[in-house]
Amino acid sequence: MKYRHLMNALAATIGIVYLLFLLRQFFFPLSPLTAASIHVYMATALVLCFQPLEFKNRSLLYIGRVINLIFVGLTLSVVYHYYTSIPRLETRLEMIDDVLWSDKYAFIVGLLMLFEAVRRSVGFSLLSVVIVFVVYGFFGPYFPGWTAFEGFSLDTMTELISMQADGLFGITASTAINFVFFFVMFGSVFTMTGGGSVFIDLAMKATASLTGGAAKMSLLGSALFGMVSGSAVANTTSTGVLTIPIMKRSGYSKEQAAATEAIASTGGQLMPPIMGIAAFVMADMLGIPYADIAAAGIIPATAFYFALFVIIDLRARKTGTGNISKEDLQFEPILPRIHLLISPAFLVIALISGYSAPYAAFIGTVFALIAPLFRKNTRYSYKIIYPMLMDVAKQMSWVSVPLASVGIIMVLATQSNLAFKFVEILSSVGENNLYLSLVMVIVGCIIMGMGLPTVAAYIIGSIIFAPAMISMGVDVLAANMFIMYYCVLSMVTPPVALCAYAASAIGHSDSSKTGFIAFSYALVIFLVPFSFITDPVVLWKGAWYLILVAFLGMLMATFCWAVFLQGWLKKKLNLVERLLFLVASLGIVLDNSATPLWFLFISMAGVLIFWCWKSSPNKISNISAA
Repeated sequence: MKYRHLMNALAATIGIVYLLFLLRQFFFPLSPLTAASIHVYMATALVLCFQPLEFKNRSLLYIGRVINLIFVGLTLSVVYHYYTSIPRLETRLEMIDDVLWSDKYAFIVGLLMLFEAVRRSVGFSLLSVVIVFVVYGFFGPYFPGWTAFEGFSLDTMTELISMQADGLFGITASTAINFVFFFVMFGSVFTMTGGGSVFIDLAMKATASLTGGAAKMSLLGSALFGMVSGSAVANTTSTGVLTIPIMKRSGYSKEQAAATEAIASTGGQLMPPIMGIAAFVMADMLGIPYADIAAAGIIPATAFYFALFVIIDLRARKTGTGNISKEDLQFEPILPRIHLLISPAFLVIALISGYSAPYAAFIGTVFALIAPLFRKNTRYSYKIIYPMLMDVAKQMSWVSVPLASVGIIMVLATQSNLAFKFVEILSSVGENNLYLSLVMVIVGCIIMGMGLPTVAAYIIGSIIFAPAMISMGVDVLAANMFIMYYCVLSMVTPPVALCAYAASAIGHSDSSKTGFIAFSYALVIFLVPFSFITDPVVLWKGAWYLILVAFLGMLMATFCWAVFLQGWLKKKLNLVERLLFLVASLGIVLDNSATPLWFLFISMAGVLIFWCWKSSPNKISNISAA
């Protein structure tokens, strides 16, 4: 049997068993430690199978293949260890009963295999952070200043990381099992049965006649697709293959087209009902129903996409580029495929009706499988089932391995008191000045986001920054949403901007230039999170009329912010006009909705818009987004 066939067979066998295990957990749940330990190392084995070790040098080719098979075998031996040791692990007294040699074997070998899987799935950026924390756990006394602590022995590290429902098998693993799996399954099934293409075609039809329609198509398509995928990179690769070439043909440069798709897809992590993995982790960590997290994300996500829409519209009117050509307006009729949207509709209905997020996603998946069968033109062949299962298994393993590794950071940061020390430092440096502390949090989130997946950056940020924000009187949900929004920038933050690089590969553009352009577009998100702190109504808290007022105010604020960044509204703005738009946007965001001062800034924004319309060379308004 050829090596590639062997690896495919291994991946298929482990993948099917893994998916059956996760489905069994939904109907007949095992204990958290049992489920998490088997899940983590089955996912690790899958990554090693899907991304095998291969050397370019032919003389090392066979050595690499043998090593890879040994790695998979070692990982499965760790799975076997936990399968046979769970009864003992669940009844032993932590930090009292002995740590056996087999436990140390599972810890050391399992950790090394997990490190290799992290390297293969997301690269060295996250791996280097995890390794630093493991070294910190062993050699704490040798670290400088306030970071130093007494350190942990091998037995203690083994217990903390791999022998209890914490560390590797803590909240990140349980979130993957209980939340992420069902939404990954739904997204894969919905996309592969044709639902994703309906979203793209709807976006094209809706934006075809608009100024800058090519980029707006990317924006709307990515927002719609992001509602069911929750993955920025998957969003980029799925929608970008269509939108980026059309944008290039409409007059955008390669870098601008790729950057527009990258930032549009990044916003998909913020778009309810299926936000990114960080939102599921947040729900689990805070003990809040996911439906509440999704509701809290509606206004901010809408404001984010609205601001991007305004920037695209203003740029298109200023340059006269970006319109979709008639040649690109060719797609299958939408009406004969509209029934494919039944599945996301049922998912949303289930969430609104109060059902759990996993149950809603499961129901959505069932309808995603059934809906295409209603009409002959959308029926799929049984041959799609196997690729669909492998796609779910691959996506789950690619998500679960980095998530599990972040669990190591969580447990070491808390058990070493590092997180508590940082809270004290942040509080003393900020001297209880909330806005100075928020700026420090923003800088920290962006630095962490350079090369880390959003969920990894968010989890680390929530451990280190959230307690300090909460101690200053910030609402728990507001603090965590604030951190998550700035960590979302990790997808388009150089030097490692995964979303921008994925878009760059599709658009054949310069990856560095694409990353920096995408980051410049992402500046529209900088304003939005401050409203979480000053006006919790934005997070869907309060009476409906207050929520409506806050929503309209947020749209006005982001419009003014976009005009300030773009420097154009019916005409090129001078410095004073741009600064006045900045003041108006900040004033609306930094004050509670419906207060006299808030109305003053709303009025100021209205006067500025009217002034630009009256003083422009062309008195005919082109501001409307049609």
